Amino acid sequence: MTVKPAAGRVVPDPDRGDELPVAGRAVPRNAYWRRRVAANDVIEVNAASVETAPAVPAGDASAVENSDDKGAQ
Repeated sequence: MTVKPAAGRVVPDPDRGDELPVAGRAVPRNAYWRRRVAANDVIEVNAASVETAPAVPAGDASAVENSDDKGAQ
């Protein structure tokens, strides 16, 4: 889901350890962000209207594809 702070709100992003930017950011659809939407702290927006923040890489996808080549451990 993509959210941005409601007018006049400063909303912490616990996953990144910073504040949600005014332009918005893609965040996981979890209990924290659903509560922020319900409390009107953030507004869910169309992802196309928000600048894409660089994602924190979870790992190299090519490493998963080539895992058989590395041998079993």
